[in-house]
Amino acid sequence: MELALTKEELKAIELYKNERYLMMNQLLVEDMETDIALLMAGNTVEYSKDSVAENIEMIKKIYEAMVKKYHQKEKEEWKFFRGTNIAEIERLNINPNINRFFLGMTTKESAKNQILKNTIRRVMFYILGNATIPYIQLEENGSEILIAPFTKVAKIEKIEESLSDEYKILLENQEFLLLSENEKERFYQSILEKADKVNENLQDCIKLENENRVHYENIRKLEQLLAKHNLAMEQEEYQKETTQTEKQDDLDDIQRIEKELGNLKQMVASTVKTRQEKATFIVNWKREVIQYMMAECGEIKNKYEEEKKELEPEIEQTSGAEKEEQTVQEPVKSEETISEEKEENPKITPIRLMCEENKKAAKDLLQNIKDLITKQQNHARIAKEINSNYKALNNAFEMKNFAEELESLINSLLRKINTMPSEKSEELDKIHQTSIQVSTLLNYLNNPKSAVGKKITRFDEIHIIEENALKRGIAETIKNIRCEAELKKLRDDIDIIEDKSKFQKFIGRFTGRNRLDEVMLDQIEIRQMAVRKTFKAKMPLAYNYSIHKLIAEMDMFIEENDDDELVEEDVAKLKSIKEILKKNFVIIDSKVISIIDQKTGRNLPLASGKISKRELIEIDTYRFLHKYGYDKSPNNSEPEYQDTLANEIKRIVDYIKSSEIL
Repeated sequence: MELALTKEELKAIELYKNERYLMMNQLLVEDMETDIALLMAGNTVEYSKDSVAENIEMIKKIYEAMVKKYHQKEKEEWKFFRGTNIAEIERLNINPNINRFFLGMTTKESAKNQILKNTIRRVMFYILGNATIPYIQLEENGSEILIAPFTKVAKIEKIEESLSDEYKILLENQEFLLLSENEKERFYQSILEKADKVNENLQDCIKLENENRVHYENIRKLEQLLAKHNLAMEQEEYQKETTQTEKQDDLDDIQRIEKELGNLKQMVASTVKTRQEKATFIVNWKREVIQYMMAECGEIKNKYEEEKKELEPEIEQTSGAEKEEQTVQEPVKSEETISEEKEENPKITPIRLMCEENKKAAKDLLQNIKDLITKQQNHARIAKEINSNYKALNNAFEMKNFAEELESLINSLLRKINTMPSEKSEELDKIHQTSIQVSTLLNYLNNPKSAVGKKITRFDEIHIIEENALKRGIAETIKNIRCEAELKKLRDDIDIIEDKSKFQKFIGRFTGRNRLDEVMLDQIEIRQMAVRKTFKAKMPLAYNYSIHKLIAEMDMFIEENDDDELVEEDVAKLKSIKEILKKNFVIIDSKVISIIDQKTGRNLPLASGKISKRELIEIDTYRFLHKYGYDKSPNNSEPEYQDTLANEIKRIVDYIKSSEIL
């Protein structure tokens, strides 16, 4: 077996290292949004027919070089390092399949240098691979290691004893699905034929995204303008002093704004739909590329494994007596051997296949539960750092116990089938019926279902609910800090007004200041009532909490009160929470600024000449209440969330036990 690297393979590695790493990896990344982000950042991402054909060949050569290196040395588990950010943890939790080349470092020090390239919460990966995963060193005596594509994350664990953010990720191979030569040729031709169209669609998506960015900005401005008009028209002064003709002109202005808003929103909806169609075409094409490359890499891997088997030295001949004994004794058959012998049996085969499908479904279920536990533990860590309330809504450890018992029962059933004679027709029928029912119940737990614009699974829903529970706790902590601070400030404002000297009050009778003070006291009371109501209200789970909105609310409060000694401690707490959120969530600053602009009504001119001082105070109250949502009445009639999944898994376990097939 020839294991020396060819010139073509070495050239492919050199090309990857110096200029092609981005294009080769992007071919194997299913998510087209990363292509959009790279193009908009000024990177070159090209999927022309010639470029795709060339990069496919380069990937195959690099993979073959990896497999050769793999067979040159002893097989052993390995550990490398990777400096990255928290966003990659989130992506791998959502999609554990790593189809691209995965870059690692041989030493922790070299990974620390790599980590400095990240601007958001930096983390260290300890990449642990089993002995079956190939890798290659990019340079002789260099620190960079390239891990073979088509692996998957079996487990992600936070290293709790570490002083910094460090994680262990355990890699294992994905299952290679081989294709026939005709199927491979069809895939290859389809990939090349669609490549130019993919390039065109990417550019169209960027153009549509830029158009929508302008549309959204115009919608925001028009909505603010509309709110300003409506607010001015609601004032008592406006109703008294404005003529009927002027009122009609204002109503006509509002109708024009509303019509333009409607047109803009229709344009946005149409643009989003068109972009989605183009994005779907790109994603489907990328899936074809991945499937084709998996088949090619699977063939390369199998080729070298078969050649190695042929070259393995034969086992030494046993002694004559042992050999004679072997001819007399019946060899012990494994369950797999028995299973293979029964492969042709039309009665047992479909039952066994269904049980094997149930075994895989139970394994997937157990893995989903383990992922959920990891997620819940991460939520608990964040909540603890912020000192907010978070309690897992789903009893994942109870689910895990039942899922492990379920997997054990299905394995026992498989062992029974593999050793059962086909003559036991009645018992086999009973096992078959039970397996069908178990399959139905498991599919209900595992299979995706339709949602708005995408497919989501039962566990996707649970992850969303658990994350919302975390965000609710964070929002409640921020709300309580802010409300307490606001009440202190309002109390202080009352004291300032009430503690005025007799001389100030005397002068105020002539200047009108006393009347304004009375108005101010009335408005403070309105603000106090609204803040107290919000403070006491229980925040609902069935609400789409936005981290960006929470950051915006904290930024507004910090900006207003940073120099106020009265709420100095409250401002410090919010600053600390903000930093923790920025470490644990991906925050887009422009989105936060947009929310602040919308909440504060910035860039909206106010015709103060037509508005009295009294009205300005009332408008300030309106803005104060609107800015932090004090003008909204929380809904406290929300039903309590019920965790049912553990019981559903238990019902499957009980059903198998009660069927008396074991």
